[in-house]
Amino acid sequence: MGRRDGAVAFFDVDGTLVWHDYEKLSRVKTEKIDAVTQIRPTEAVFEAFRRMRAAGHLTFICTGRPKSFIVPSLYELNPDGFVAAAGAHVIVGDTVVRDVSIPEDLLRETVERFVAAGVDLTIEGRAQNVELRPSGAPARFEGSAVAHSVAEFFEVAGDNPFSKFCTNGLTLAELGPVLPFCEEHYTVADLQGGAFEFSLKGVNKGTGIEAALAYLGHGRERTFAFGDSENDLPMRDAVETFVAMGNALPRVKECADYVTDSASRDGVVTGLEHFGLI
Repeated sequence: MGRRDGAVAFFDVDGTLVWHDYEKLSRVKTEKIDAVTQIRPTEAVFEAFRRMRAAGHLTFICTGRPKSFIVPSLYELNPDGFVAAAGAHVIVGDTVVRDVSIPEDLLRETVERFVAAGVDLTIEGRAQNVELRPSGAPARFEGSAVAHSVAEFFEVAGDNPFSKFCTNGLTLAELGPVLPFCEEHYTVADLQGGAFEFSLKGVNKGTGIEAALAYLGHGRERTFAFGDSENDLPMRDAVETFVAMGNALPRVKECADYVTDSASRDGVVTGLEHFGLI
């Protein structure tokens, strides 16, 4: 799997490998969002991944998306593995090296609190996503199940494990009474476009990368990560070189070793060229 002296690079998806108009997404409140399922990297990104493989380097998709939201176009990049669900689910080759789920009692309390507050969220798992809609709003994402009450959620969810959840089209202030509970048990990350991600404390892209590198027997030397949002910040301490996209949040750029072009201008390709990886 790659050269012994080859690099290992980890790539966020949304806003990094693929471009989204975050200003437009932030205004979306009720209509379906196709940015989750209808995505495809540019041909320049595909060629960069081919050149990385030819040079003996390893590539990993490192995303907040759960496995169920990793679409075919991302598999077509032929990465060497995935750090999915913001670090909760890690696959190297065909081997699952990490799989963390929200404990059942915490999941139930989370669902009960959001239903009581009337706040919508999407609870994400490797096999299934459930859009919990106590407001009565319709589903927003293709392929998700929908529930409107606590009982209906657990009926729909069955025995499926869940690793994280997201809110869409809400500010943190609009989360109201559930925010203190969330901040006690989860790490909250701004994904841009009016989306916020809630992951178990201690479970993030950085610890996911560490799990992948440990399995590979690879240290931090010659490791790279590319990202744009707050859930990409933990990657900074897990790799040698952290690259922020030109469209990244200001805080992400401040922490970066290098700021490349925007995703809309194939900034991943620019960054790989800058460091001589392709």
